[in-house]
Amino acid sequence: MKDIIAKFQLNYLGPGILLYMLLSGFGEFASAQIIGGPTGANPGNSGVIPLADRQIASTGRISLESYTLDPETATHWKLPRELEEVSGLAMTGDNRLLAHNDERAIIYEIDYRYGSIAKAFQLSDTNYPAAGDFEGIAATEDGIFLVTSTGRLYECREGNAGQSVLFNVYATGVGRDCEIEGLAYDRTLRELILLCKEARNPDMEGKLALCRWSIDKRRLDYNRRTVIAVDDFSRHIKGKKFHPSGIERHPTSGNLYIVAARQESIAEISPDGRVLAVRKLPAKWHRQAEGITFAADGTLIVADEGAGRKGRLTLYPVSDRP
Repeated sequence: MKDIIAKFQLNYLGPGILLYMLLSGFGEFASAQIIGGPTGANPGNSGVIPLADRQIASTGRISLESYTLDPETATHWKLPRELEEVSGLAMTGDNRLLAHNDERAIIYEIDYRYGSIAKAFQLSDTNYPAAGDFEGIAATEDGIFLVTSTGRLYECREGNAGQSVLFNVYATGVGRDCEIEGLAYDRTLRELILLCKEARNPDMEGKLALCRWSIDKRRLDYNRRTVIAVDDFSRHIKGKKFHPSGIERHPTSGNLYIVAARQESIAEISPDGRVLAVRKLPAKWHRQAEGITFAADGTLIVADEGAGRKGRLTLYPVSDRP
């Protein structure tokens, strides 16, 4: 990662134009290593079925039960070293996968059909690249947002390969009450959903909160905070804790899906905060689930940090069972 950052060089494009940083010497982006799954192959292999060409098997409402979470029917990729600490995932409106690391505001586009990096660009001001404890990413119609563990939102436009883009920062204020561990976008309401992981306010002890930040008003809506008892999650998996690590809104049902790395679990909740289901993820394939999103065809995509090894990307198709 340090080598990548060191290769960013300043390049002025003229007065009144945003400052870019061109990534010289980036070279060809590395491809991921396939580690299992029926569609895993090299890009030249005609046996690979692009996910965008797959059809959602069921015409009914998609829920967590629509995914078998079976490693044998999933596609698994080992990600390039740049994404060893892969954290959040987000899908753009035109079905492209974005990801980021924990400490550097570098955004990667991943070709999830083959597990390779398509491009990378970085948030930077006129002096330094942006840095922080980034815990989530969301793609809106207008741009891209990153969120830190303290609830600070970084907004930028999408850059081209190797570019550095300027950004806006918003202090949401939620960091006073809890530690943030995920970000999702509700397209119907044009709101960002900030997922609270650890309570800092004694009144929030034993509870999980979802806070909403308006894209148009550029502020937090304190009247729309959803609070859920942790017991509502943990009782489904016979545990006492549930530590969320990523969140995403399902494009079809509108329900929210939350992954919990420590509990190796995934939960589905309704928009009003009712816990609909919680299931265990296959432990062998999910060392540390940190990111979650969905492709246009309904495919569930989960990212795991490498924990000293390569990060992983797992794709679960919608089941074709009745």
